[in-house]
Amino acid sequence: MFPLTLRPLFFLSLLSSFFMLPVQSYDFSPTLPATAIPDAQKSDWCNTHLETCRSICGTGMGTDLLGVKINFCQPTSLSYDCICNKDNLRPKMDLFHYTVPGLMCETAWKACRKTNEKNAQVVKECDDKIRKKCGHMRTRDQVTKNEGLYEFFKPIKGGRKKRRGGGGGVGFEE
Repeated sequence: MFPLTLRPLFFLSLLSSFFMLPVQSYDFSPTLPATAIPDAQKSDWCNTHLETCRSICGTGMGTDLLGVKINFCQPTSLSYDCICNKDNLRPKMDLFHYTVPGLMCETAWKACRKTNEKNAQVVKECDDKIRKKCGHMRTRDQVTKNEGLYEFFKPIKGGRKKRRGGGGGVGFEE
């Protein structure tokens, strides 16, 4: 079968293949497919997203952007849009927590931690690669209404800082 000199190498390679563990990989994306979110949760997310848009475009960020021009969130697909009346400003909704992208990111972070709970290194990567990308901004009414309700706002080293901004400033697309 094999020459005597190669037999030990063959058996050694065969034996080592039994002990090789599959390499685990995890997609550290801050998003999930809409189909992964329960329907009732999608409706809740859209409701808070719409409230956040109204607040941002109103006086919730310390400035009056003259209300909402477009405020849309479709629960089935989680597609959304938010445009304020003043200068057609479009808030960067991914910077805010109570929006579809903010809540999606939090859910992806929690799923990553739960999936990898037995591997401290990967859990740390979940924090570094997902949570730090999640929006942490809240409007004034959300800060007072929801303070202390969500573990998500407990400090994590290197997370996004709470920013204040108004029309055309931080948190808006030009």
